[in-house]
Amino acid sequence: MQMKWKKYALTLLMIMPLSACQQLLPKAQGLVTTQWTAQQYQRQDQVEVQWKDHGFSFLLYQQQQGQDLDFLALSLTGQQLFKVHFDGQKVTVEQRIDAMKLLPFEFVVRDILFATYPNFIQHPPEQVSVKQYVDSANTQVQEVEIQQQKVLNIRHFATQIELDNLQVPYQMVFSTVPNTLENNE
Repeated sequence: MQMKWKKYALTLLMIMPLSACQQLLPKAQGLVTTQWTAQQYQRQDQVEVQWKDHGFSFLLYQQQQGQDLDFLALSLTGQQLFKVHFDGQKVTVEQRIDAMKLLPFEFVVRDILFATYPNFIQHPPEQVSVKQYVDSANTQVQEVEIQQQKVLNIRHFATQIELDNLQVPYQMVFSTVPNTLENNE
């Protein structure tokens, strides 16, 4: 009996640090909105990310059927980098390569939604405010604040969208790729 108890305690001690690490990742504020609606939606972009001294590019496919929005990222050579699911309430990581295991996908999904998803920025979640204006270069600019702290700058150009995350900080540039996904309806 005492041996079983020791095994149980040892197992519990080994699991606790793993679950504690998962709790260290902060939750993305400004992700969940009551305005999330079911729709049919597809979008493809080439995304360039600059974070500190690192830069990388990938292809991002977004597809929504009903309430469920899926994000699939492929390297430019076709390797699947990650697959993430969002149902309007929760982000679920379905697949990812080891190099992206610590990526805070809730923040990535939130930022992609604000930059590219139709009407997400027009119906922001609670405690989110959006300032929209056209700057002197005639570019549409959106500044996203969460709990009165500026977190995102988004600039819409004719051929691309530039996003600056001021919290992390990192930059993403979305360049639309013509939609070649087949509609399976």
